[in-house]
Amino acid sequence: DRTIGMAMLKPGREAASDVPGVHSVGGAGEIVESEKLPDGRYNILLEGRFRYRILREETSPAPYRTARVEEIPPVAFGSADEQSRAFDLALGLFEKIRGRLDLAPMPEGLLPPERLASEIALRLRHTPEELQGLLETDSLSARYEAILGRMAEWDRRIEFLAPFRPVELDARRN
Repeated sequence: DRTIGMAMLKPGREAASDVPGVHSVGGAGEIVESEKLPDGRYNILLEGRFRYRILREETSPAPYRTARVEEIPPVAFGSADEQSRAFDLALGLFEKIRGRLDLAPMPEGLLPPERLASEIALRLRHTPEELQGLLETDSLSARYEAILGRMAEWDRRIEFLAPFRPVELDARRN
């Protein structure tokens, strides 16, 4: 069904022969585009579908790791009003800082709450560890709070430095 799970490797791989550990929470996505490379590997483009928890890894003759997983549903907002406010705040603040930081635009159309949070987070220059932390956060309200905090911090930095920045200097370089 063209669905594949991705889990971030844990730090600490000591030797090339070690099988690196992976975080127990990952994301599954549908392969929407693929390109076979001359060396036999693939470039793939995934569209996220759901978060999962690894229950156990399985042995397989496949050239990739396989596991038994369970889907982790997000904990929804407390109300439709709370969700609407979080959406409006997140999209508004994102648009405010997007141009000044040269961030990629959001996809067209209305996105589901979990996808919107992921799309914004991916654009905000989080470290892989920070993104893993967001992925492991079940509560959508808590995820939006973290994302809004990150955007507010970027906005404060941009505003604080504005008086000291020569007009011809590119704000994205701060």
